[in-house]
Amino acid sequence: MEFKLGKQWIKDRKHVTELIQRLFGEADQSTKYLKQYEEGSVLLKEGEQLKDIYILLDGVVELYKKKPDTQSDYPIIRLQSGSFIGIIAFTTGEPSLTTSIVEKKATVLKIPDSEVRTLLDQNKRFQKYMDELILANLLDRFRNTIILQMKLDSVNNKLRNERNESQKAYRELKEAQDRLIYQEKMATLGQLVAGFAHEVNNPTASLLRSTETLESRMSGLLQQLDQQEETEELLQKLYEAGKKAYFLDTAELRQRVRVLKKTFEKATASQLRLLALIPDELISEFKEKEIFERQKLAFHLNHFELGRMFQNIESSGTRISGLVNSLKSYSRTDTDRHWEDIDIREGIHDTLQLTSNRIKFYDIDIELPEVPIIRANPAALNQVWTNIILNASDAMGNKGGLSIWCDHDEDYIWVTIKDSGPGIKEEIIDRIFDSNFSTKKSEIKFGLGLGLSICKDIVEQHGGTITAKNSPQGGAVFTVKLPRNPDLLKDSTN
Repeated sequence: MEFKLGKQWIKDRKHVTELIQRLFGEADQSTKYLKQYEEGSVLLKEGEQLKDIYILLDGVVELYKKKPDTQSDYPIIRLQSGSFIGIIAFTTGEPSLTTSIVEKKATVLKIPDSEVRTLLDQNKRFQKYMDELILANLLDRFRNTIILQMKLDSVNNKLRNERNESQKAYRELKEAQDRLIYQEKMATLGQLVAGFAHEVNNPTASLLRSTETLESRMSGLLQQLDQQEETEELLQKLYEAGKKAYFLDTAELRQRVRVLKKTFEKATASQLRLLALIPDELISEFKEKEIFERQKLAFHLNHFELGRMFQNIESSGTRISGLVNSLKSYSRTDTDRHWEDIDIREGIHDTLQLTSNRIKFYDIDIELPEVPIIRANPAALNQVWTNIILNASDAMGNKGGLSIWCDHDEDYIWVTIKDSGPGIKEEIIDRIFDSNFSTKKSEIKFGLGLGLSICKDIVEQHGGTITAKNSPQGGAVFTVKLPRNPDLLKDSTN
């Protein structure tokens, strides 16, 4: 096939449309088929069967395709003079693939599909023009498709590079955030260590003193034990009573000493104070066995003190162990402990133990009923509790009240921490979780610790929320809400 007209159509569309229009003019058919359409007119609709063919002689027609997800029309190509509108539907017999809308006043040859075959048979020139017009249009569409594909490849490459850069930036941001959390955690840990040292010093000193006293008492007891077998039962009772002894308040202690002094006239002041701690039924046995002399009293009271020393050693050791375990639990990093099934109350108790030196002046109200086990990162949540509690401590100063309670429903567990401080100013309450917001810079007496923006990140990594408000009774109220169902968690658990 000689493709002369097709080449002209590509180079000079106006010349070709004039040839086609002249052909219909020679046959006196221009009036019958020549039509004009205003801007916005719809020539073909997507999905409709082709009833007429359109040859665009002048103007602009835009082809639109519906997006599968939104069903909105999206422009895909602009057709100018010399274009065959509905070419795919005409050649295949299938419904129209696009919607054709006039963008600029258009003049077209509109020929009913039923008459096209007759015109092709009757007019060889028209048949030749139509063949070349179809080929030229398909060639133009093919060329545009190649150009579009090249642009698409270029855009894809650009998007791929941007995606790689975004992933790299995200990794770097995540690493920076992890470093920030670690640095802030170490800063907070430094504050906690001072309190920890103070708290652990007291039970340690008590443990050492009890050990020294126990050593001296044991030496004397071992020397006398063989000569005092008749009092073995009473000594055992005194030992057990010493292990269960508790401190009396000052008024009650003085009252008991005054009463006992009438019976144990020869007892020293220190012996009377020990006797005041002994249950009445054992005091009666002292009287029955006539244990009134200082030496006998000392021997029996040593057994009572022996029990007290063991009680001190046990309680001090337990306290030290608890403090150490709390510190170890808090200081664990993500590499030491990842996501696991936890009881959030344990982390709250650990945090209270570690911050006890900061909150020992406050009235503490804790209501932590049993709640469901959840999947979480305990070390990260401990940072959240620590930050909120230290913020409350900074806000209240040396006096105040701290209330902590938890609850749950079918989907969530929540922890609420309320202080009796001055609260949060209304003009900043909506910004305290922003990453670039600092209460220190604004000279607001509210908080040290890790930073509430990091707390928010940690909670959101658990699929939860953290909110703050002011209580009508005064003070700030923070609520952390965490999902019970692991399916509600974000991909951060992976």
